[in-house]
Parts: sequence; structure tokens; C-alpha cells
Amino acid sequence: MKSLKDKYGDWALITGASSGIGEEFARSFAKEKINLILVARRKERLDNLSEELKTKHEIDVIAAPIDLIKDNFLNELKTYVDNREVGILINNAGFGSNGEFVNNDPQTEADMVRLNCVAPTILTHHFVRPMVKRGKGAIIFLGSVVAFQPTPYMTTYSASKAFNSFMGDSLWYELKKYNIDVLSLNPGGTETEFQRIANSSTGPVPRTAEQVVNTAMNALGKKPSVVDGSINKVLVVASRFISRRLIVIIAGAIVNSLYKKKRIKNLS
Repeated sequence: MKSLKDKYGDWALITGASSGIGEEFARSFAKEKINLILVARRKERLDNLSEELKTKHEIDVIAAPIDLIKDNFLNELKTYVDNREVGILINNAGFGSNGEFVNNDPQTEADMVRLNCVAPTILTHHFVRPMVKRGKGAIIFLGSVVAFQPTPYMTTYSASKAFNSFMGDSLWYELKKYNIDVLSLNPGGTETEFQRIANSSTGPVPRTAEQVVNTAMNALGKKPSVVDGSINKVLVVASRFISRRLIVIIAGAIVNSLYKKKRIKNLS
């Protein structure tokens, strides 16, 4: 059985790599002796993680402190990548918001779409062409369980995750003839900084970033899409048998309840 390095190449590029699921992907690939290009805004965190993984696993790690919301981020990233062949691309960077759309900051909502949707589109288009020429590669898109139904009070976020999920599934079909594996990874509530930034809850049965990454690694190359966690899988399957109107009503009631609980907790 081929190692990930033999199957995909020497280098992996991970966005949103300074914490959470992105950091866990970095640790997972480092164990496989895959060199890393870690992309995130927080330079100090990236530098610390880079030094740790270099020392522990004896690999090359490049810290690229880049804001993917900026218009010129790709040109900046190219200076870090240089002529290295990226065989694995993890489109993980993203953030969410919570509350009524009409009350949310429009610039923040627009930036969310830029980071969650536009950046993965640009990155994938740039790195997939060399993968096609080499005849191998892997791309993972971070979707979410909310990608499977419109979710009130997380309106822009759920729409952006549907974009990620659909792009991953569609590219799985388009790129398989080039020997490129594509996966849409759809976690539910996960113990990361995401909930703090989005002002939301992990839900009653949160998963860890390590569990989410293990789910991805077990599914990569075997299927176009995977939902992390048995309870999340049940919820996603159940939503297929309920009318669109009812699933939106249920989702809205659940998220509104979690949002209120989180808000009360923050105030106490």
C-alpha cells in the first residue's frame, strides 16, 4: 500500500493552519513525513507550529502568514511556494457568523464569502493544473453539516459551506480521470476556535479536530464526500426525508436556541 507521500507528492499546503482542524491536518501529514506549507494570518502561531513540526518530524515547513481575504493573496503566496510541487491542497480556512442576517455587518459577511468560497476557488484552480500534469494529487474542501440544509441565523455561513461541498463533489468527478482525489469533508460541532469567532455552540456532542482529520484520511480516495461523526451522519440522512420547508424551520429553531444559550453564557 502506497504512503500518502508516494501517492500524492512531497508537499502539502494547508490554509487556516494555525489552529483547529488545519493544525491537526498539519500534524497528521507531518507524521507521514510530508513537507508543509502552512497558511494563516497569525504569524507567531505559524512560526511556533512550524518549528515544532520541523524538529519533531525532520521535515521542511514553510510558514506563510497571509490574509486570504486580500485581493492579491495568490501573488504573495507564490513567493513562499516558489517552485515546490504541491501535491496535497487542504482548503480549510474559513469563519462563520451567528445571528439575524439583517443585523450582521455586511463587510464581515462579504469577507466570509471571500475566505470561504473565493479563496478556495482561486487556490484550487492554481494548484490543480500542475497536479493534472503530474497525474496525481489530492484536494480537500472543508464543508459542514450545515451544507446539507439552509440554516437560519447562520445564513451566509451555511450558503458558503454548500458552495464548498458542491465544489468538492463536482471536482471529484471531473478530476478522477487525472488520478486526483478530491474530498468534501463535512464536520459538525468541533472543539476549535471557530465557535468562539462565530459566537456559536459546538452542540451537545462535539467532536475533536483529530477525529475530523482521521475521518478525512480514511475517506480520501474512496468517496467524494464524508460526514464526520455518527450523529451528524444520522441528521444528514434524516434531512433527506423531510420537506425543505420543515427542515429550514427545524434548523432555525435549533440554531436560534443554541445562539441564545451561548449569548446568555457569554453575558454571565
